[in-house]
Amino acid sequence: MNTTYAPGRFVEVRLVRPAATDAAPTRMLLLHGLAGGAAVWDGFSGLVDPAWEVWAADLPWSGFSRPGWPDRPVTHWVAEAVARVPGGPDVIAGHSFGAAALLSWLAEADAEGQAPAGVILVSPFYRARKHDFDWATLSFYVNNFDQILEDGLRVSAGDRLSPDVRRQMALKVREHVGPYGWMRFFETYLATPQLPVERLRTPFLIVSGERDAAAPPAEAMGLAKALPDAAVRVLTDVGHFPMIEGADEFSEAVNGFLRTIAARHPRPGEALSVPDGVHLMTAAVAPTLTKALLADTTTVRLRPRYEGSNICTWIGFKHVNYLVEEAVLIHFAHCGVPARLLYEEYGLGLDIVGLDSRILHAFHMDDEAEAEVVPDTSADDGTLGFRVTIRVDRDDSTLKAVTSKVRVSLRTDTYLDPPVEAPAELAPFTVGRLGGHEVAAEAAGACVTADAVPAAGGDEAAVLAALTEGRNAYAWKWNITYPYCHFTERLQMSGYLRLMEEAKDRFVLDRGISIKTLLDDRKWIPVVPHSVIRVVDEALMEEDLYTVYTVEEIFKDFTYTSRMDCYVIRDGKLTLTATGRIVHGYAVIENRRDWHLVPFDQRVLSALGGKSAAPGKPGGS
Repeated sequence: MNTTYAPGRFVEVRLVRPAATDAAPTRMLLLHGLAGGAAVWDGFSGLVDPAWEVWAADLPWSGFSRPGWPDRPVTHWVAEAVARVPGGPDVIAGHSFGAAALLSWLAEADAEGQAPAGVILVSPFYRARKHDFDWATLSFYVNNFDQILEDGLRVSAGDRLSPDVRRQMALKVREHVGPYGWMRFFETYLATPQLPVERLRTPFLIVSGERDAAAPPAEAMGLAKALPDAAVRVLTDVGHFPMIEGADEFSEAVNGFLRTIAARHPRPGEALSVPDGVHLMTAAVAPTLTKALLADTTTVRLRPRYEGSNICTWIGFKHVNYLVEEAVLIHFAHCGVPARLLYEEYGLGLDIVGLDSRILHAFHMDDEAEAEVVPDTSADDGTLGFRVTIRVDRDDSTLKAVTSKVRVSLRTDTYLDPPVEAPAELAPFTVGRLGGHEVAAEAAGACVTADAVPAAGGDEAAVLAALTEGRNAYAWKWNITYPYCHFTERLQMSGYLRLMEEAKDRFVLDRGISIKTLLDDRKWIPVVPHSVIRVVDEALMEEDLYTVYTVEEIFKDFTYTSRMDCYVIRDGKLTLTATGRIVHGYAVIENRRDWHLVPFDQRVLSALGGKSAAPGKPGGS
């Protein structure tokens, strides 16, 4: 294929809409996908923030693709389109194959200092690992290419084309693109695992459609996770063309991103002017993004941490809950309100104050799980609620491994400068101190204990004795260290998870059936099907925390339920800061992979029932 290349013959860039301002405009360039055209952006371009000048490119891989374009790298054509925008684009948006080509160009341009101020990727093709591609992937994109083209015609033309006409047009466009054009697309896709995306410091907005079969939203989420500075939006009931199928939501998300970029990167010669009370990231928490936080579903691929595999390759309950926490944090980020933005721009600390998790199937080291986060917040709720479901592939089937209910408070920071005013739509979930709302009611039973126990002048032995008197319990005092805290001052949920794990360990050690004892004697390991923790007040760095672990019920010699209550001493009295429950059982190790539940024998029943087998240990009942 020897085709003469003439500058300007393959790439055409046109001004779609000037900026409605006399100041030096900020410019946006739009790149279309394979077999598409600049017209795919027509509906969206009229919805762009009027302060922006909008340019669109007709690229050589359009529906009327020019023979010979695959002879050059896709990055060449992106570079030419960028060069044809007078003054250069401040933000570049790419759709589908155009997004993949743009990402490839950015990997080169960033190294040369040519990256724009912001990038928008719409329905991008991206896989993080080479082994994510297999023969089934190749077969899908070869055999369904015409159907993908037909879907594009259906979205863009609507009812103007009959199904038969659409089908014939799709086949003609497929022939026009040809094998070489298709191969250039697929090799660009295949190369995405090798792109150094972790080096791209440019802010990204990634938009995907929930029903996109061509470029699944999981790929957009994976790319957002790999990039240093990226937010992702998955639009519900939308396919491969979010700018058309979800035009209003799409444009509102993009406009928020554009305003952020314009504030951070003024055009040369312009001063950065931020009026009093206006903060640079305000656009990122516009009402539409809050709507996403409360309505959109986020799905993300996660892996448990290596640290959590303490016995054979099984992952403990604490690290399973860490996966739940990570999924919720990613949901906030995907909806445009990541924890960092909330704290740095609005002085709001994202605190998980409720965690209720059921483990239905065990996780193993190196498992890759899919977590689904579904908002579950009622109109009168004072905290943000989410339902998290984590699934894992096991023996050619997908199992529901974890279900969890999560509650989140946005706590106003008072440690540093006076807080700025948060967006009004976040106000119902913003608190000046953790606690209150529905979690306080759930902890009412434990609060009675707190009122009844004297602080004994802070004398450790007296307080511990009072906390455990007449109860099948173990208690100890611990000074809160900073690795357990966040937002400069307070104990966070992951700290309470670690305490709950330690409480179990201390209790069974005190009763003479330590973890190692039962492992060595009979290869028994503890298993946790259910855990609950509620934060009802704040515990601060370097405060003394009294933790009480009480066995409440033994059920049919197979499981037992314990309660954990945590207190600090304030104003001469004990103050409850968190309460929770955990269900434990035992399993016998069959081999390095398998185990099964076993009933308690008399030794374990006696120990759990309150008969200490190791006298002299402090804090026991």
